[in-house]
Parts: sequence; C-alpha cells; structure tokens
Amino acid sequence: MKIQSILGPIDTAGLGQTLMHEHISCADWSMRMSFGDKFFDGDTVVALAKKAFAPVQAMGVKTIVDGTPYNLGRDLSLIRATAEATGLNIIASCGFYFQEEPWLQERSAEEIHDLMYADAAQCGIMKCAVERQGVTPLMEKLLAVTGQVAAERNMPIFCHTASPFGVGLDAFDRLGKYVPAHRIILGHTGDTNDRDYLKAVAETGCYLGFDRLGHCDRDNSVQAVTDNILWLCSMGYQNRILLSHDAAVYLAFWDSWEKSREQVTDFTVVHTQALPLLRAGGMTEADIKEILEDNPRRFFEGQP
Repeated sequence: MKIQSILGPIDTAGLGQTLMHEHISCADWSMRMSFGDKFFDGDTVVALAKKAFAPVQAMGVKTIVDGTPYNLGRDLSLIRATAEATGLNIIASCGFYFQEEPWLQERSAEEIHDLMYADAAQCGIMKCAVERQGVTPLMEKLLAVTGQVAAERNMPIFCHTASPFGVGLDAFDRLGKYVPAHRIILGHTGDTNDRDYLKAVAETGCYLGFDRLGHCDRDNSVQAVTDNILWLCSMGYQNRILLSHDAAVYLAFWDSWEKSREQVTDFTVVHTQALPLLRAGGMTEADIKEILEDNPRRFFEGQP
C-alpha cells in the first residue's frame, strides 16, 4: 500500500522502524518573518537535523512522522530538505494545534474544511489537539473538520492530548464519529500513570502514543512509561502501542536559537533507554519489532 511522504508516495512495506511523533522544527512563522535568521535559519536546522537523526538511523530507524501542525510553524520546504539530506522517509501532518486562534474563531467549518482538504494531499496523517481546557467550541469545530477530511482522504489521525486530565477519551468520542478507532492515535497517552485511564483508552481500539520518551520527563519518567507499556502488553494490547519522543531539532518555545546552533537533540532515548527496560521486563525481539515496525505499518495501512 502507498502512503504520502514529503518526497512522494512510499510503500508501507518499506517504512521499517518508525518514530511516530517527532518535529524537525516548531517555530512561529510570525517570529520568523519579523526577526529572520536572528530567530531561525532553515539551512542550519537541516544541518542540525542531519546530525541529530544520524545516530538513530544507525540504530535502524527509517521513518519519522513529523507531527508539526500549521500553527506550530509547519514548514514543508524544511521537512522536504531534511528528508533529502538524511535519506529518511518523513511523513508530514495536516491540521491545527489547540490554540484559541483568532484567525479561526469566525471561520466556518466549511471554510476550514476547504483549506485542509486541499493541503492534505501532500501529507500522510491528520493532526489535531485537545488540551487540559477540554473540547472548547473551537476545538469541537476543528475535531469535526479533521475527522471529515481524514474520512474523505482515507488518512489516519494523530490527536495531541493532555492525558493527565483525561481528555483523550473526549477527543476520541468526536473523532470516532468519522473514522474507525484503528485509524486514530491518542497521543501523549504515556504521560499518565492512571492505569484505569490507560485501560479505557486501550479498550476503545485506538493506538496509544507513548511518544514523549526522555524529553518530557516532567510528565513521566522512562521507567514509569515502560512499566505501563509492559502492563498493557500483559493484557494483550501490544498491537496498539506506538513509541516516539515528541522531540524537535529546534523547539522555539524555550530553546535559545544561539544554543540550538550548538546543541544536537537526542532522538535515541527509545533505543538506548526504553527498549532495554522493555527487554528487561520480558519483551522479545519479535515483540519490539511489532511495536517499532508492524504497528506503524498496520496503522498507516488502516488494518483493523
């Protein structure tokens, strides 16, 4: 089966090990236009990306899903240049983050749909978000449009969630009206240790994103995350687990641009920390292959 990467259609059989939620860059376009290369330089980001991804490529990763939505500074030219420089399959995202955008408040669902439907042709996955504020009226509208476009384009969906606040199930209730559960990832599910919540998410039939390994330890430690994964696998949910870091080569929320020119992001935590803990907990190499390769492939193929 073919899916859309940033460099064109690719066969799902060739996805290989896949990190399901990373970012080349999150950097506001208004800041970029206002301050130029004092704030952001694309060539430097691509060079940093090549350095950052080289170690994890050596560990077997072939595909990166770039989860950057429009309003976190998605830059398809930058993603394309990174794919060309690294040789990675990179899959871009179509959709909006959770901000209460003044540019969207008065837009009708039909107008937003027209914009997203056209844009989705160059992407491989839809993106949406629900944060601790829950499903606000604007998020209600965006979730509906995201689900509609996903159904019309036969694309899967990644939804950012604030799992410690239990909002993932609310997002699923909306998205599940448009696409089947196995076409949805509830992202950042690994941020919580509430096992009742984890089990409830797993029982929906969607995929669980354990996708902040090593880079958001303020939310949960690698040890706690892997313990929760092993617990879910003991109940038969191994075929719904996805791993990643939610890391960015350049993250302009708090990274200093000068510092980022020298500091290379670590995209190896899945391999160097999480996988050893999973092996120690009893996972076989076949189990790990299922999580890193088979689950992403089945997700993109839309297999139930």
